[in-house]
Amino acid sequence: MRWWQFRRRDADLERELRSDLELEEEEQRENGLSADEARYAARRAFGNKALIKEQAHEAWGYAALDHLVMDVRYALRQLRRSPGFSAVAVLMLALGIGANCTVFSFVDALFLKPLAVAHSERLVRIYAKGPAGHYGAGFSYPEFKLLRDRASSYAALSIEAERPQLHLVLGDDSMEVRGEFVSGNYFTLLGVEPHLGRSFLPEEDMVPGRNGVVVISDLLWKTRFNRDPAVLGRVIPINSIPFKVIGVAPPDFYGDLAGLPVEVWIPSMMYGAAGYGCDDGTFNCSLFESMVGVLAPGYSGSRAQAEAASIMVWSATDWPERPSRRQIALCAASRESPDSQADDAAQFRLLASATAVLLLIACANLGGLLLARGLARRKEIAVRLSIGAGGSRIVRQLLTESLMLAFLGGIFGLMLSMVGKKFLSDFYATDSEGFHHLYDLGLDWRVLLYSMALSLIAGVVFGLVPALRALRHDLITDLKDGGPLEPHTKGWLRSVLITGQIALSMILVIASGLLIRSASEVRKGTNFDPKNLLVLRLRPELLKYTQPQMEALAHRVDERLRGTPGVQSVAFMQGGEGLIWNWQNGRDAEVSAIPGSRLETAGLQVLKQNVSSVFFETLKIPILGGREFNEQDRAGSPRVAIVNEALAQRMWPAGSAVGHNLYVNGQSYQVIGVCANLQPESSVYSPELHLYLSYWQSNATREGDVRLAIRVFGNPLTSLRMVRRAIQSVDPNVPVGEDMPLSEQVSLEYMPILLAPSVMSFCGLLALCLTAMGLYSVLAFAVRMRSREIGIRMALGARRQDILGLVVAEGAKLAVTGTAAGAVAALISTRLLAGLLYGVRTSDPATYIGVTVLLLLVALTASGLPASHAASIDPMQALRNE
Repeated sequence: MRWWQFRRRDADLERELRSDLELEEEEQRENGLSADEARYAARRAFGNKALIKEQAHEAWGYAALDHLVMDVRYALRQLRRSPGFSAVAVLMLALGIGANCTVFSFVDALFLKPLAVAHSERLVRIYAKGPAGHYGAGFSYPEFKLLRDRASSYAALSIEAERPQLHLVLGDDSMEVRGEFVSGNYFTLLGVEPHLGRSFLPEEDMVPGRNGVVVISDLLWKTRFNRDPAVLGRVIPINSIPFKVIGVAPPDFYGDLAGLPVEVWIPSMMYGAAGYGCDDGTFNCSLFESMVGVLAPGYSGSRAQAEAASIMVWSATDWPERPSRRQIALCAASRESPDSQADDAAQFRLLASATAVLLLIACANLGGLLLARGLARRKEIAVRLSIGAGGSRIVRQLLTESLMLAFLGGIFGLMLSMVGKKFLSDFYATDSEGFHHLYDLGLDWRVLLYSMALSLIAGVVFGLVPALRALRHDLITDLKDGGPLEPHTKGWLRSVLITGQIALSMILVIASGLLIRSASEVRKGTNFDPKNLLVLRLRPELLKYTQPQMEALAHRVDERLRGTPGVQSVAFMQGGEGLIWNWQNGRDAEVSAIPGSRLETAGLQVLKQNVSSVFFETLKIPILGGREFNEQDRAGSPRVAIVNEALAQRMWPAGSAVGHNLYVNGQSYQVIGVCANLQPESSVYSPELHLYLSYWQSNATREGDVRLAIRVFGNPLTSLRMVRRAIQSVDPNVPVGEDMPLSEQVSLEYMPILLAPSVMSFCGLLALCLTAMGLYSVLAFAVRMRSREIGIRMALGARRQDILGLVVAEGAKLAVTGTAAGAVAALISTRLLAGLLYGVRTSDPATYIGVTVLLLLVALTASGLPASHAASIDPMQALRNE
């Protein structure tokens, strides 16, 4: 018998019972009884109709379903009878479950959700792991061919190189787009059919630089070509190379890297022609980031990795020293790169911990409310036990009510998570170089299953103990209307729950306080001023400019910008050395004060950046000694350097560094200045050793990559268009990108540090509200239960302030205990935040004192309302009610 046939079978049973009863009634009338007597006699002879139906249901196996339906109906009636309690409980659960579902949606998008391509379960990505442990060492084209032609573990293999700085010109407008150079079989391998046109032909990826064809994304087609079907066959310049559009990707395909939407796909053989690779243009030293492949039937990932490692012969010529230091690494292709995964995993562990604590506080709060509600329902429970209900039946009924609350909280929590996902996605939408990220945050079965499991666990956590405690009553006492309530107000469990809530709130609020102070430090900049500054990047090397052309461009752009109205000063540095202000950026250099020394003896490994004159003035970096670079520090003049304070103290701890000779990679430089450290104070990261060389002395224009910092008088956003026009008036073809206010770039670069306090502050604020509600409800319940005692006290002469002090003291005792426990727990747990804290330590006294005072004030406020109610009790009315 199927469960969905229950209604039909039950209706059949009802008709059969009615027919049998009518037959019995007719038989009684035939025996001489009147109609009424026959009817009553038939019912007596027939027996209990409801019992017969229950026995039939048990025989069919539907008894449990019957009981469940009854429990759910009764639970819904109970919730309707207490709409205020139900609304508060559902809201608390919705906030806790919604916050957890929001975080899990990103975990799902980044780590769990497969790509929307064919055979995604067999899709893998292969990386070359470098000697430093990163996964971006890359492959040369001969290395790819070797693996493609000899490995049997892969049904198909494609190489790919992701380039976010492709320069696209459309009419008078230019923009940077994210692109990928891929093998000709890329779309076939993924099983992706273009929405319009076609994908690459095999012969279009066979000869270097021959076939300039491109497939564009649906988003680019929509935003830049207005969905014009005539885009097929149109020639568009990318990095000044003409490319013919041959296809438009389907709307739901953005590439095979989670979160990094690709806008154009280009054959790998156009890699060198587009301006990438080695000086000689060979594919032997042009590195592609990774390969993507489909595992052959019967092969596992570990077996495929082992075969690839045994076949690979490393040949890339830009790894002349021990090329075998690279290693093959294979992972699922449905996720980010392993380097990005490690960073995101740490971030989401923190967010998940905060939201889990928030849900735990909500469960503790509801547990306390249900304990109090159980006391208010003690007579109802006593009556049900007295007429034969078993203890398990009562527990099941109360658990059903808790699970109904959790179920409703889960539904509303999923709705709230839609808002939460929008909030979090704003943080992840753009990186510090101005490129957009895109994640599939749509609701899927994993998120639904997670929310259901979370609701079930939460319902059991906050409902089981109150349900069990509801059985621990004296039936005779509880059945009496005048039974004393005072013994029930001494529940230690409710006090423990409130103390625990206060302690957990203390941890969350202290963590959010520390993170807020850290975020403030990084936003304002350490020893540099990000306000009124614009940053952008010029990439003339993508147009294959010669070095004289690059040098002339840098001079003309510098001159034109200095003469632009509203521009205060202009500084630039070599672009390949990272962001213009970031203390973690730069290129490795070996520094020594001893001629000819090696790193293994007296040398130091430092970060080096080549910067122009007025660099320090433009960024407002303090010069602690000596001078900054000027126009005389150029090619042919004595080589000079500026060191940061950390490097100066490391090499010359006893005196000034100015005037000393410094050897950088074996060449002699004179130290002309010492600048302040840009690195904010941290208990985890030791001061970075940093070195600055003159841009013109270092022949930095040879790479054709320039980052500029432009200080303006007004709002940098309003000056951005004017600055771009000034640069394009010098050279309309030069790629300009990564243009934004420096303050925005700082925020994007420190996104994890700025996101954490936002989420933690949200959780901390909710935790404070929940804790205040919990403390208020416990004290209000205690006042209501102790109204007779308070009435007697007042009748015997207790003053209003005595009653106020009695209730407030009870709340203060819980608050002090909770804050003390929370402070100790915070000292231990906040050590996990050390990597996100700049300019503040995990044991910062000001934060701990401020949070303690805040929590005590919240506790006193929550205690004051029940205390005021207690002090206003009429003694005669209280004694009369009892």
